[in-house]
Amino acid sequence: MKAVIFDLDGTLYNKRGLSLRMVLHAPMDIRKMQAERATRASMRGMWLGDEKHFYETFFQRMAARMHCSATAAEQWYNQRYMPLMVNMIGKYQPLSEWASPFIHDCQQKGIQLVLLSDYGFAKEKLQALGLSPALFDWVISAPELGGLKPAPELMHIISERIGVAPQECLVIGDRDDTDGEMARRTNAQFRKV
Repeated sequence: MKAVIFDLDGTLYNKRGLSLRMVLHAPMDIRKMQAERATRASMRGMWLGDEKHFYETFFQRMAARMHCSATAAEQWYNQRYMPLMVNMIGKYQPLSEWASPFIHDCQQKGIQLVLLSDYGFAKEKLQALGLSPALFDWVISAPELGGLKPAPELMHIISERIGVAPQECLVIGDRDDTDGEMARRTNAQFRKV
């Protein structure tokens, strides 16, 4: 194993209670949150080639569910929804106990570390958890690469960027249908937490 690719949400911290806390802090946004979640689920595994095309499609689909413009959906997502999520993570969702020792052990062994999140704001979430993004060789969101897990293209881009074949990578995540399936599609190893 030459590289570990970490999922973030649900892996480096337990998501239990996060959605409820977000709704309690922004009850007027519940329908928008449901629209975001439904849009994300409908696009699972999609590959659109680059960040621009991914987010154009994502915000257009989300806007249709929210009955607003794509610009309004994008503004809500970037200025309200994701900052609220980062805030709630920092206040209520502690870092998983295994994470810091495991990351440190990998660094000591010279194993490359990549963080791949299906959401944006990955660096901000790491900081909210008390982890420096500098601990990782690369922190990236799947949408920045043009898709969502389990699209195998994500793994191929990461593999090329870090110079490690997928077969020499371990994917660590909380979801077998996304993290695990991406690993299987590219012959990487997978460990569910």
